This record gives sequence, C-alpha cells and structure tokens, in this order.
Amino acid sequence: MKRSIAFLALFFISSSAEAAECALGKIETALKAPLEGLRKLDRDASEAQSTEGGTWTIYREKDGRVNTIIRIDGGEGGRVDTRLSIVNRETYGIARMQTDYIRHVYGEGPFANIRQATDYYFFCGGKLYMADPQWSVVDPDAYPKAAAEARAIFLGSKDIAEFTKGLAR
Repeated sequence: MKRSIAFLALFFISSSAEAAECALGKIETALKAPLEGLRKLDRDASEAQSTEGGTWTIYREKDGRVNTIIRIDGGEGGRVDTRLSIVNRETYGIARMQTDYIRHVYGEGPFANIRQATDYYFFCGGKLYMADPQWSVVDPDAYPKAAAEARAIFLGSKDIAEFTKGLAR
C-alpha cells in the first residue's frame, strides 16, 4: 500500500514538473488574449486551402515582436480560423476553430453559425506537449497528427516565413 501511494505521488510530481516545464498556462493565456492595441498586417494567402481562399493577419507588439498570426480559410459551408500565439521562440500554441454555417453561403434565407469547435495544441522547445496517454482524454494517434498539420500551416508557409523563422521546430 505504501509503495502504491509513493508511486502515485511520484507520478503526479513528475507529471506536474513536466507540465511546469511546458508553460501550458502561459500558452493558453496567449491563445485567448485580446489583440486590440497590437500592430496589424493583413496578407492574402498564396496557397488556397478552401474554396474562398485564405488570409493571414499578423499581430505585432510595439517593439516589432510577433505576438500572434491568424490564418482564416473560408468556404461555402463554414470557415477555419487557425491562431498561432507566441510566448517566446521555444513556447507557443495553436488554436484551430472550425465554424459550420446553418446553410450554404449563397442560399436563400437567414444565415447563422450552428457549430464551433476549437482544438488547442501546446508546443515547448518545438515539441508538442502530450499528457501521459493513461490520463489523457485525447486520441494519442490523431491528436499529434492534427497538431503537426496545424503547425505546418504556419511553419511551412512562405507567405509568413519571415515571422516564424525563429520558432523552435
């Protein structure tokens, strides 16, 4: 019994230490922070990932440091907003929000959003933070794949390469 309690205590301490090394709280705060007051630069995306094409919005601090980059891809049935928020070169997060519309954009009648779902990805030292699969609620195969796809939107784009070149990969 004492061994079980000691093992559990050690597990939670090591899990807490790993989470502390990856500043999850700072990343989450950055992903949800308002962007008012930051310098804003808009660009059209050269690579369309949807029928309506895409746009980039780069938000910078007064000193020129990149704070957040948002990629928006629109389509007839919805849109995807993918946000990269940077704590520092080693620590950043990505939030990917899928919005579905109640009807086709060009259809008749009222228009409204019917569903929004957001996935969050946390990166420390360029590596995706993953909780121990035994205690996690995410799919240990699908989540890293989706995170890699979301990160490739930013780190693989020539449109914004000058803003992401220093980020840990």
